[in-house]
Amino acid sequence: MLPLMMNHPAGFTAFRSGEMEIFSVTDGEVIYEARCFAPGIPRTLLGNSPRHFILPHNILVLRFNNRVVMFDAGNGHYTAPEAGQLQFYLHAAGITPESVTDIILTHAHPDHINGLVGVGEQLMFPEARIHLSQAEYDFWVSESPDFSRSKNIPAALLQMQQHIKGILRVLDNRLQLFHSTDALLEGIHPVAAPGHTPGHTLFAINTGEEQFIHMADTCHENELLFHHPEWGTIFDIDFEQAAQTRQATLQELANNGKLVFGYHLPAPGFGKVIQGGDGFAWKPQ
Repeated sequence: MLPLMMNHPAGFTAFRSGEMEIFSVTDGEVIYEARCFAPGIPRTLLGNSPRHFILPHNILVLRFNNRVVMFDAGNGHYTAPEAGQLQFYLHAAGITPESVTDIILTHAHPDHINGLVGVGEQLMFPEARIHLSQAEYDFWVSESPDFSRSKNIPAALLQMQQHIKGILRVLDNRLQLFHSTDALLEGIHPVAAPGHTPGHTLFAINTGEEQFIHMADTCHENELLFHHPEWGTIFDIDFEQAAQTRQATLQELANNGKLVFGYHLPAPGFGKVIQGGDGFAWKPQ
């Protein structure tokens, strides 16, 4: 990809590949406690791992063929001022909320969907169709979702489910549900990657000149889970399945050498997965 402008201090970075403009727009950074990562692993095995993790939230935006396609929508007002900055930086990049035609959700965790709905249940992207996997939708709106394979606190999971269910209710007439075998839009193909959530989805994106992979929440940071994919997070709904998916995904990306975009990886989020010791490593581009 060729850089159009390298303007991260302004909250976005822009590239061009073929006829496609590609933006990485920040929603801000949020502090997460270290206990959220590698649950059950003795802290002595974590080496120099920090006491907390500062996670970026990178929003991928594509402009092509009279479409503006955004992947996920950030934290909204819930974590301001550290995050919830997406609207401001979209404007800085020359993208208005009204111009967004499609929003593709990698999954429905709050830090990916809260930015869709504002105070008073206002739709923040009023013209956008919102694409979400059928498996993801079915799980979160269920009357009795199965959290038995998560390492998070059951009460916290149930509270989160009710919050997500409320957001999806507001979005109902905007939602377009897809299966992992569907081609969503020209050049954008979903890849099922369950475990983190039941409908967690990666996307293969063809720009006309190359293909890159949006790997969503496969890894939340650029050290721990690359080195030890099996260690996981408390955010994984099915902990063991997420670990298996993470291992397989990182191995495939290391083997094929494709460019990768990560939602939580250091801005602007682009890099490659390489073999590193007994595990993997992140190589920023």
